[in-house]
Amino acid sequence: MKKYVFLSLIIVAAVATVAVSKSRSEEEQAAKVKYVSTEEIKTEEIRLNIRTSGVLSARDEVVLSFKTGGIIKQVFVENGQQVKKGQLLAQLDLAEISAQRAQAESGLEKAQRDYKRVENLFNENVATLEMKQNAQTAVDIAASNLKIAAFNEKHSKIVAPAEGKILHRFSEAGELTSPGRPVLAFGNTGAAFVLKVGLTDRDMLRVQIGDSASVLFDAIPVKKFPATVKNIAAAATPGSGTFEAELQLENDGTVLFSGFVGQATIFPKSSGRFKTIPFDAVPEANGKSGAVFIVKKDQIVEKRDIQIAHILDDRIAVLSGLDEADQIVTEGSAYLQDGEKIRVVKKDD
Repeated sequence: MKKYVFLSLIIVAAVATVAVSKSRSEEEQAAKVKYVSTEEIKTEEIRLNIRTSGVLSARDEVVLSFKTGGIIKQVFVENGQQVKKGQLLAQLDLAEISAQRAQAESGLEKAQRDYKRVENLFNENVATLEMKQNAQTAVDIAASNLKIAAFNEKHSKIVAPAEGKILHRFSEAGELTSPGRPVLAFGNTGAAFVLKVGLTDRDMLRVQIGDSASVLFDAIPVKKFPATVKNIAAAATPGSGTFEAELQLENDGTVLFSGFVGQATIFPKSSGRFKTIPFDAVPEANGKSGAVFIVKKDQIVEKRDIQIAHILDDRIAVLSGLDEADQIVTEGSAYLQDGEKIRVVKKDD
């Protein structure tokens, strides 16, 4: 009898121990659960502005050069100088070019005399038809050489193509230049200014010709200039990989200079679909990167790295990182670790 009583006491004690252990385990698990608030991730149509930068230039800015090579005799203008249409801007040393023309003229005169002599001999049946044709060919070649020499002499000078301003002087007197080598940069007076900016491939697809923009120059930080997208390159610029766009400024008479660095904001007409989250859902951020906690099955949180597209008035538009996510932790996210279990409570609880 005593044996059965003792066995019963052991069983009761074991059951009590298991119950206590189970109770403690449940209490410990409950203590590990984090209480947080969550919010549904929204998808919205948003028109995001594009921020970029570039360098100002005259829309009709051209680079002037000699069409023939030689030694530069003189450059008659300075940087920033106003010039009139047809004004002489630079000139090559004509000594060699003039000598070449004189040589070509003499060559043509000799070829013409030779042809006349052969023609007379041909008429007297002394010279053959082939000799006459060869003499005519020599005249044609000499005439072409004279045209080339005259062309070189004519284009040994650079004149202003229109009324405008010298934007930059690349060469100096005494330098040996080659055909097409830049000598002067010229801007047409009255021509509009454009800010040439670079766009990423993603931004380039959102921008259209005619979109409005705003430009702020480092040199004039107190004034914003309205602008319009006038041109978008169809191919990326080698090296940078960006697409060049031209923003034409609407200037009210403010003095501007080519080379000004400007910060531009483009306002695309087109919009895009973005996932948006509240500010307090991002416990840590650095520039355009951040981290959030999304709610998975069984009330487990997962830490996600996100790329921020834009900061809105009361929410954040997310570029990437929220695929297959519906709920995001808002209050309490700063105290979470990846993989922790949570219990969602309402904000007014």
